[in-house]
Amino acid sequence: MIKFKAIIALILIGGCFFSWWLLRPNLHEENVRADHETLIISSYGKILNFNLENNKIQWQYQSKFNLSGNRNYFSLSDNILLQPFESGELIAFNLNTGKILWQEHIFGEGKGMGFAVATPDGIDPDYVNSLKPLFMTQPLMTKENVYITSTNQPMSTNIPALYSFGKNTGTINFVQDLPTVFNFFKPVEFNGFIFVNSAVFLNLYDKKSGDQKNYGTYILSTDDENTKPNQFSNPIYAQMLSDGQSLFVGDENGKFYALKFDGNNNISGAVTSDPDNTFIKNSKLFKWKFSDDAIGSIHADGRAHLYKNYLLTAVNLSDKTEQSIIAINKKNGKLIWKADLQGIDKWALIDDKVIASNRGGIYILDMDGKITGNIKIPSEFAVISNIEVDRNGDFYFATEKGIAKLEMKTQKINIILQQNFIKDEHDYFQIKYLKRNSGSSL
Repeated sequence: MIKFKAIIALILIGGCFFSWWLLRPNLHEENVRADHETLIISSYGKILNFNLENNKIQWQYQSKFNLSGNRNYFSLSDNILLQPFESGELIAFNLNTGKILWQEHIFGEGKGMGFAVATPDGIDPDYVNSLKPLFMTQPLMTKENVYITSTNQPMSTNIPALYSFGKNTGTINFVQDLPTVFNFFKPVEFNGFIFVNSAVFLNLYDKKSGDQKNYGTYILSTDDENTKPNQFSNPIYAQMLSDGQSLFVGDENGKFYALKFDGNNNISGAVTSDPDNTFIKNSKLFKWKFSDDAIGSIHADGRAHLYKNYLLTAVNLSDKTEQSIIAINKKNGKLIWKADLQGIDKWALIDDKVIASNRGGIYILDMDGKITGNIKIPSEFAVISNIEVDRNGDFYFATEKGIAKLEMKTQKINIILQQNFIKDEHDYFQIKYLKRNSGSSL
């Protein structure tokens, strides 16, 4: 197995850690073939496949390098569950059996190949722990390949990178060095290319070779970092989205931008010889921009979703007293509605509803921004994960006592898997409900 040497990153930006959450879904992700009604659980380096038909653990895996937390999310495609770890491990499991289909372990030299420090029992855990976190993101899975970005400590001499692997085999396609260590979000495939947001940079790569491309903006004749054509005014700390026609990008201040490219990923009217033709200087490069004086910043998770004509995200208001879920018209960038909520911890778009939670309860919003449900949760069942909804409309979520099921008709909460869990900013708790699908395995 090829290995690459050393990346660290306890990355603190502006006093808070940035996390992110799942997008729902792209064309190839979450086309999942589960043998039984399933709940996938990921926390503190452990993966569990919980069989909801017999209420038993089908299989589980514990990474020995990530016992103190794992700030990464898994992705699903066909019968593959792909989980990155802060230790630099990237493991593809058979969703139904837990069999490891392939695994890689990066050590952070980007294009430079390197090897781990070994002991008689394998890779030295102390060495790995000195490098963590190497991944802080979620992988993008396409029909044939996987794309994932690595990170690093800002003062390290090691190099963060965009990695591409074969989805079914783990074969390395390419490794492309990235401009900064702040690579926290899933890459986006658009027009046959891969987009990566790295701090203030929006970079474009060929999906087969990994070669960096230009979208018709100013091509530099110098190395002046302040005039990079792919540089935004503020760090792009929101999950990018694409509807197949436009690319939607958000920054840490809660501003969103829509970029519309032609089939070659060039922006209409771009002039590569004009030094004013950059994202900062030329507003005509955008289809639209969205900003609102009432918004202070993007919510810490940086999550965003597309639903029909809406771009949905969560923001912190300027007065810092509460958060809001907002819906932006993805065609013109106008605000459609804003729903003010207090203390949002987790939120997601599930089918045609927004479900948000805090330690005291769960909010349900419809696509008009109206609160249609406000469920009070007893403190002993306080929600510490995202919420998933099963085929009957019942809710699943993690508590400190275990995995809970909220029966919506009776409002009764039962612990279906008793296990002690911890809520901690150094661990991204993730659960995922899968209905039974009898399709064949890969």
